[in-house]
Amino acid sequence: MSSVSSSTAADDPWTGGADAKREAVLSAAASAFVQDGYGATSIDDIAARLGVSKPTIYYYAGGKQALLGACFSVALDGYSEAVEEGAVAGVDGRARLHQVVQKYVEITATVYGRCLHRVPDVELTPEVRDRLRAVKRKVDARIRDLLREGVRDGSLRTADVRMSTFVISGAMNSIAQWYAPGGALTPQEIAERLWDTFSEGVRPR
Repeated sequence: MSSVSSSTAADDPWTGGADAKREAVLSAAASAFVQDGYGATSIDDIAARLGVSKPTIYYYAGGKQALLGACFSVALDGYSEAVEEGAVAGVDGRARLHQVVQKYVEITATVYGRCLHRVPDVELTPEVRDRLRAVKRKVDARIRDLLREGVRDGSLRTADVRMSTFVISGAMNSIAQWYAPGGALTPQEIAERLWDTFSEGVRPR
């Protein structure tokens, strides 16, 4: 599966190999779904964005629902990897949670992350929908674990881990609804400002 990216694999992917061409197709599809909505987007629209034929889209990525599933999978791969035990380092729960927030926000700001949060899951196949829910549970559990870890080691404070998790997740997911590339803030800056706002509420006193 392609890595999370906010752009096509190369300036001219059609001079590259099959992976670059598939990445270009997925990126164009995700951009169309974000901009125009899944229902209003056709395979012809995606082909027009790339200046290729409709059969080319089918060849590299399949039909419209397969395209959507593949776009979701890129984001889900990123989210899943971001919260793996080995991917999060730090001296305490606070530092480790900070890393998760940074990585999650950066993925959400990609075209694949925005596609995942903007397209209703009713458009997905049952298999992709099940994986979406499984990854959401995994991320939720990781945030709760890190909050509890921070409370234990004294680096965080919260009276309600569940509520704090809802607040963090809701704030991070909402970024997909308003973020646009080329804005005043980079994804990294957005992640830091979100963390600064949230971390004041869980700072030990």
